[in-house]
Amino acid sequence: MNTSPSLLAALDADPLASLRLQGSAIADLAFGSLSRTALNAHSVNRHLALLPPETLELDLSDPAQAQFGDYELLELIGEGGMGVVYRARQTSLDREVAVKLLAAGPWASREFVERFRREAQNAARMQHPNIVAIYEVGSAEELHFFSMRLICGQSLAGVIKHEGSLPALRAATLLRTIAEAVDYAHRMGVLHLDLKPANVLLQDNGIPHVADFGLARRLEQGLAADNDEVSGTPSYMAPEQATAGSQKITPATDIWGLGAILYELVTGQPPFLGESAQATLKLVVDSTLHSPRELAPALPRDLEAIILKCMARDVAMRYPTARALADDLGRFIENRPVQARPLNRAQRTWRWARRQPYIAALGLLFMVSMIAGIIGVTTQWKRAESNAATSSERLWESRRDAALRLQADGKGYAALQPLLANIDEQEHAGKGTEANIERHEVGAILGQGPVLIDRMHLTDGSPIAVELSPDGSLLALALTDLTVRWFDTQSLTELGRVDLLGLPTSSGRPEMPMLLRFIDNRRLRVTIEWPDFIANPTASDTHLIDLERREILALPAGFEGVTDAAFSPDGNYALLHNWHNEVQMWQTQPWRPLSAKTDSGKELYAVLVGRNAQFVAGLGPGMLALNFYDPHDLGKFKRIALPPTAGISAWAESGDGAHLALGDFEGRVFLLDLASQTARQLPTPAGREVTWVTFSEDDAWVAAVRWDGAAYAFDVATGVPLIAGQMQHDFELRHVDLSHRERLLIASGRGTANLWRLPEAGPTAVEAARAISSPMRPALAGP
Repeated sequence: MNTSPSLLAALDADPLASLRLQGSAIADLAFGSLSRTALNAHSVNRHLALLPPETLELDLSDPAQAQFGDYELLELIGEGGMGVVYRARQTSLDREVAVKLLAAGPWASREFVERFRREAQNAARMQHPNIVAIYEVGSAEELHFFSMRLICGQSLAGVIKHEGSLPALRAATLLRTIAEAVDYAHRMGVLHLDLKPANVLLQDNGIPHVADFGLARRLEQGLAADNDEVSGTPSYMAPEQATAGSQKITPATDIWGLGAILYELVTGQPPFLGESAQATLKLVVDSTLHSPRELAPALPRDLEAIILKCMARDVAMRYPTARALADDLGRFIENRPVQARPLNRAQRTWRWARRQPYIAALGLLFMVSMIAGIIGVTTQWKRAESNAATSSERLWESRRDAALRLQADGKGYAALQPLLANIDEQEHAGKGTEANIERHEVGAILGQGPVLIDRMHLTDGSPIAVELSPDGSLLALALTDLTVRWFDTQSLTELGRVDLLGLPTSSGRPEMPMLLRFIDNRRLRVTIEWPDFIANPTASDTHLIDLERREILALPAGFEGVTDAAFSPDGNYALLHNWHNEVQMWQTQPWRPLSAKTDSGKELYAVLVGRNAQFVAGLGPGMLALNFYDPHDLGKFKRIALPPTAGISAWAESGDGAHLALGDFEGRVFLLDLASQTARQLPTPAGREVTWVTFSEDDAWVAAVRWDGAAYAFDVATGVPLIAGQMQHDFELRHVDLSHRERLLIASGRGTANLWRLPEAGPTAVEAARAISSPMRPALAGP
């Protein structure tokens, strides 16, 4: 129902005939068994962007037509206004998917392709269990396509065609799931605008999935602000959608579509159906909706009220959100009063008695007993009522305490369930004030949680390490295929990649990239995996990537047999190591030796090169001896005095080059003043080894985490802990990051991360507040 000026002009343009002749060879390839004569017959009076979907019904018995890029097309499973859908096998990943091809093929107008692309884009940004997931968007053999999850089942339209109208309870259960998915889309800023039974797919287990976002609009870009075109399926369009320029398109338009689906599920026919699309649109705009009970007399009045509220012509009378609709459907399913049809006291009592027959029978017996002895029974009744109220109050209080404990453990999303249960029961008990308190708590939980900014899918490798550039404009990933890639964070487009396979390593075999560190927006340091007994992180086995040239900095030919390099944080200096355990200090831009070649390499099991090469720190066997070497004469070194049992397990240099933080295998943390080369111990209890130390962005704070799950944060100037007690975790900690500006500490390990808000400075230290962690558990990854 959408017609653009460009297509109208093309319908009358004479050059269309020559376009058909020039495109005939492509037509043979793109449309397979469809003959050129048939194609021309379709095209005589219609613009090619308006060709019917059957134009892309390929002859799958022909291997040349069945092979479509990375996909082998197996069978045609669906058609729509935007294109056709094939069941296909993705060759590279050996999985079955659904592939949607743009209906107009290589002749599609720019507007038509843009709408097709927008459908894939809108659907791809949503990750919901009841919305069909998008895997890939692209073009092959001049045909635009996107691949998506294959739903092995039929659509709701197919169910209605074969079974007719559905029982009220089944219809309400299906639509509640659909409404929850639509509510998620609305919260992601997307309006569907083409909700109908044909666009809801059922898995074999009967679970519905919302599909086909071809007409969707984005709220955040203002596309839904004005209704300047008529688009959709007439029988399911809202009045404001069926008349261009009449009203703004809002989430209420999708609420109408959900009501139209429910109408057809319980009656077996759409709410409006004329002899033509134009006649149907006129019915939508001008006629009165027939009550669904006229077609299905057995339909419960509560469900009829829900349908009529969804399809109210006054937008303000519809449900405010799809979430509110889903909640009311839940009340219907649970045989509770629905908001669409308020009940009087007698009706509510009867409804309650049907839900709780045993309690109702007990109440009736109580009334009979009351008649037998008014005074005594009345006293007992009041006592029972008091006990019930006390019991409810205790139950609500216990749930609230449980929610507070879950929040304290960083499990805020789990805390929502007991709070929501309290709200539901308190509302029914008439405790509006208590319910409002719980609502404020729910709002606070949702406000503290992390918000997903964006996501992308990598199909050819699993990420091991990730890093953001200092200004946040670049995202670097290290993957299991031994590649390092970097992306623009605004568009998530790949800007470049390098392959580490074949580069020299100290072990002599390929190793996984485990740590990424940006120098600036032009250079990136990548360090490959190091043994567990080496201090975290080592600077050895590091490569320097030139992001603008998209290449790894080649090591100098003047140092023979090089196995690895340890770069300074600014990338301007490197300590080179060869197979003969010889080391030499070099300047990198251009390569120029700063020291003579020495055999000190056999004593250097772990290396840290200071900023501007002001020092070279080395650890010997067992990480017990910390030596500082002269970068210009590696034969000279000074040993730093530390406790004799303190094997160094983690270290980090501050950004200003003033301090070196050290953690040892006994759980202790030290701050080494690099100017005086004296160390002071920070207060920590005995425990397992320190696995990572780091400074805040302004070097005012330092943090450390240990294998036993304990995390600590200190003021660098005073050495005083920033919090009282410990930040304890129930998993092994491997990494820590610290922000003074945000007062935020992030401790992670074994695929789990916890966030802590550090308290404001005060006369006495207080405990840190654990922020809500992500509701989704990530997979295991590197540091």
